[in-house]
Amino acid sequence: MAALYCWRAAGRQPWRRAAAVVLVCGLLGAVALGALAGARRTDSAYGRYLASVRSSDVFVNVPGPSLAALRQVEHLPGVRSAGAWLGLAGDPVVHGRVDDSFLADGLLGSLDGEFFRQDRMTVLAGRLPRLDARGEIALTPGLARLLGTGVGGRVTYQLSRVNLKPGAQPVAGYATFLVTGVVDLPPVLVDQFDAASAAVLPPAATARFLAHGFGFGWAGLRLSGGPAALAALPARLAGPERTLEREFGVPDGSISFSIRRMDTVHRQVQQAIEPQAVALAVSGGLAAVALLVLAGQGLAQLLSGAVPAAGLAALRALGATRAQAALAAGLTGAVAIAAGMALAVAGAVAVSPLAPVGPVRRFDPARGFRADGLVLAGGGAVLAVMLLALLAVLAWRVAAAPPTARQAAGTATRRPSALAAAAAAVGLPLTAELGLRAALEPGPGHGASR
Repeated sequence: MAALYCWRAAGRQPWRRAAAVVLVCGLLGAVALGALAGARRTDSAYGRYLASVRSSDVFVNVPGPSLAALRQVEHLPGVRSAGAWLGLAGDPVVHGRVDDSFLADGLLGSLDGEFFRQDRMTVLAGRLPRLDARGEIALTPGLARLLGTGVGGRVTYQLSRVNLKPGAQPVAGYATFLVTGVVDLPPVLVDQFDAASAAVLPPAATARFLAHGFGFGWAGLRLSGGPAALAALPARLAGPERTLEREFGVPDGSISFSIRRMDTVHRQVQQAIEPQAVALAVSGGLAAVALLVLAGQGLAQLLSGAVPAAGLAALRALGATRAQAALAAGLTGAVAIAAGMALAVAGAVAVSPLAPVGPVRRFDPARGFRADGLVLAGGGAVLAVMLLALLAVLAWRVAAAPPTARQAAGTATRRPSALAAAAAAVGLPLTAELGLRAALEPGPGHGASR
């Protein structure tokens, strides 16, 4: 009943103030929750990328041309999945001349799906070559610019036979490929010295040139135990190393593989992303503080007009406790907070496509609208509880506060009703006395009822 009285006593002005509270909570709440959700999304984006491309835990360098040793590395105990790529001897033909510079001679051949199924390349334009295509190729952005071509263009390579003996490599022939895509090679977002300019052939095209040999090979391994299993890898490489020693006719123990741990690279990239995520989180925290300050001011103004002082006095006279009077005064504010936080959650979801931020955004496989349950439900609930607690404190103070000077002056100057005074004198119930005063005595700013 106290809440109903409050709503009936409220006029247009409190509802305008309530609308202002809703807007403050909705707009600043959307900024706060959206920034916090964006920070979490930015911080986790690189992990999602690694999972989506099926990133290897380690790469093992195998000197060429030894397919047998490379296959042994791929099938070592504890390897969950593997993929290999070869360094083919090929140089692009640019304007009729062979360009054998180090910027152009990176011709990589996927042996069994590396760059396509494992350590998958990121397509920047076009598409990946088909695994069974013999005449398709993908270029990195730097090589595409150097060759002056792009998706739909054609490039010609001069292929050579790998000669382990000193001297020039004999030319094996020429091949022309259709450029189907411009790609980034994994791992992305690394140091500029790791960013390669290369062309990548699918397995079917690589098979065409296996007879020519290859200068080196890399086997990407995903270990069953993850990075924690790397300690056991060097001992397991002893078998492939002996295979190479027999093929090359060198003494035992003279060959060892180079190992590149990817967890170190991934950790460096993640550390580079951290400042952007932290900056977003700080922005969200500042927006939350601004929300509490401005919404608190709005709630204070709302409570000053939500229920007239005379109405609160009447509630107390009718037997309402201070808590019930505070509830009556704060009900409109509670509704405004609930509506504002609902608007904030909707706004945070609406701005979610803006995250993640920074260079990692281009590689995040999870794009578009996202609802972060932890931030939206948990963070929204925390903000709502803090606002309701602030409202409760303000309403408690309003319920116990004496009338303002203006309200007291209005009460002192109004003309008392003789009939109401007579009712009090003869001992009529308090409800009858209050009803007569409300009907016959003029209220603040109004004429007397007749």
